[in-house]
Amino acid sequence: VRPDGCGCLPALPSVGRGAGVPQAAGWPARRAGCPMTYIVEKKEDARTVPEEDENGEPVFDQNPVKVTCAFCGRDTITFIEYESSWVTYAVCIVLLFVLNWAALCVVPVVYPLFKDVVHHCPRCLSVLATRSRVAISSFKQEVMSLRFGSCVVVLARKYVIGLSAILLVIAGFNMMRNSGAASTDIEVWARGPDVSSSWQDFLQDCGFKSYLGNPIHVSVAFNEKFKNQTVSWEGQVHHVEDSLSFLWLNQRGAIFTHMDPQQFPQKRDMADLVLLFNDGDAVANAAGKLARGQRFAFEATFVEVGKRGAPHVLALWEVRPLKDASSNSSLGGA
Repeated sequence: VRPDGCGCLPALPSVGRGAGVPQAAGWPARRAGCPMTYIVEKKEDARTVPEEDENGEPVFDQNPVKVTCAFCGRDTITFIEYESSWVTYAVCIVLLFVLNWAALCVVPVVYPLFKDVVHHCPRCLSVLATRSRVAISSFKQEVMSLRFGSCVVVLARKYVIGLSAILLVIAGFNMMRNSGAASTDIEVWARGPDVSSSWQDFLQDCGFKSYLGNPIHVSVAFNEKFKNQTVSWEGQVHHVEDSLSFLWLNQRGAIFTHMDPQQFPQKRDMADLVLLFNDGDAVANAAGKLARGQRFAFEATFVEVGKRGAPHVLALWEVRPLKDASSNSSLGGA
């Protein structure tokens, strides 16, 4: 019996029950004026369910948690913000060095993933905890996980070891392959002896078509006939890049040169030679005055043969603009 004296039970709700439908048998009649009551079950938001560790302390992660604020002493639910840390900036700098200009497309996507999660008290606005969105499980676990923001990669430890071994083998093979190649990063270049070989002779032994047919023969022929040898040829300016020196970044100036005949007749935008020079060299002033499409004579020493269609690299010693093309020998002459 309810406090108001009503001894009736609420009628069962029925979908589609309209006016005039009799009440189910066995249920007492509802007294007039007696309101129907319903019990509403309140569900807690799954995001605010407190997570506790073995010691009963709340676990701060990427979602708000119920805690007792250590500053104001009130029970509350934290709110979170995302802030940049040194990891965020370090990852962006590494991507810029590795991908160069292509990093401008990748950094906006990766940048939010490496921000830290900061939990605040909504009452006193104090910082309760800061957690990184990047997490790597211990190597001692059988199943390892790597988390970046909301993305998680889960792998068995044996697969992680296998992938790491494969990457090390690939990196080591690449280092061994490039160790025998001539380096263009040497501090001082020495001018080698002059040779009378023409551009046509070089194309026959070390051109792109020869490289496609037998790259080993190209490497051997270059080392025997052209490496550290100085040639006097004529070419046409494709474009000139100035030298750059900023902090630890040092980039030599370069004249990208078209030769006749070209290695790639179908691709006019690809240079045949790259003539490198330092900013302090005497030839740097004359090289900077060359205009695009201008013909010029040059003396340069071979440093590296172009591979997979890359331009051949030479160290530039002298450059002389050619004003009257008809008075000079054909391009590529000795």
